[in-house]
Amino acid sequence: MKKIFFGLFGIFLIINNLQAQDLIVTNSGDSLNCKITKITKDYVYFTFKHNEEIRNTLLPTNQISEQQKEYFLESELPVKYTYKAKFPHFRVAVDGGWQYRTAKLVEGIDPTLQNHYIKMKSGFHYDLHAAFFFIESLGVEVMFSQQLFGNSLGYGSLTDIDGYLIGEGVFNEKMSFNYIGANFLCRLFNSTKKNNWLFSVGFGYMGYNDRLLFDNVERLKVTAVTFGTYMAVGYDIGISDNFGIGLKISTISGFFSNYTQTRDGITTNETMPENTFEGLGTVKLSIGLRFNL
Repeated sequence: MKKIFFGLFGIFLIINNLQAQDLIVTNSGDSLNCKITKITKDYVYFTFKHNEEIRNTLLPTNQISEQQKEYFLESELPVKYTYKAKFPHFRVAVDGGWQYRTAKLVEGIDPTLQNHYIKMKSGFHYDLHAAFFFIESLGVEVMFSQQLFGNSLGYGSLTDIDGYLIGEGVFNEKMSFNYIGANFLCRLFNSTKKNNWLFSVGFGYMGYNDRLLFDNVERLKVTAVTFGTYMAVGYDIGISDNFGIGLKISTISGFFSNYTQTRDGITTNETMPENTFEGLGTVKLSIGLRFNL
């Protein structure tokens, strides 16, 4: 009786440590000993063992000639296993595009300058991003963004609020916003793992630089620094495993009331009138390159 009991117990242990495994045959004739986890109209999801690692992946159904559940009596996978998710940990992005300032124009602007300031509301930008993902969907990044604005008014003169002449001649204004920040990222891949949505939010340092030139000679320069915030929604389209293109809409926000002014070589610290400030908010549309490792 004991022999029968131990014999049955031994068989139970053997069966318990075996698990039937599934078969996938590709159109090229490759046979995969795997565990099919999900089947949809377009894809078959499965787990398999490769170089002592347990991996999850998928194949398009049009690349599979045959699939059969519980084809193999013995599985290459252990009864209890964990798989190492494969995903790009590093992402480098380069963007460029158009932007528009969201701050309203001050009321009472000289009509001769109003069209100039309307043109100064739009411009060009470029962004540089370097990100690291802890898991497939969550990561952090550092970024640099420079936003450039400029317009030429032709020949003219400009005075300050006290009526003193700032400059006279062919008038050009060149303005830039420089942003350096850190962002938190949320990445959502599609079913093929080639394309993904990317949501970003963060904060950082923002610098403001505005130069007024007459006959290409700088007569007035205004600089300021402030705290900035960043938000973005983007979509990356994979061209290969490590390269893609991306589309993005983003905003950078900030404002200041204290600034440094340099006029005719004399630098002073200034403060805007009470309850007034310079808004630096922009909406940006971008297209760029993506590199994933």
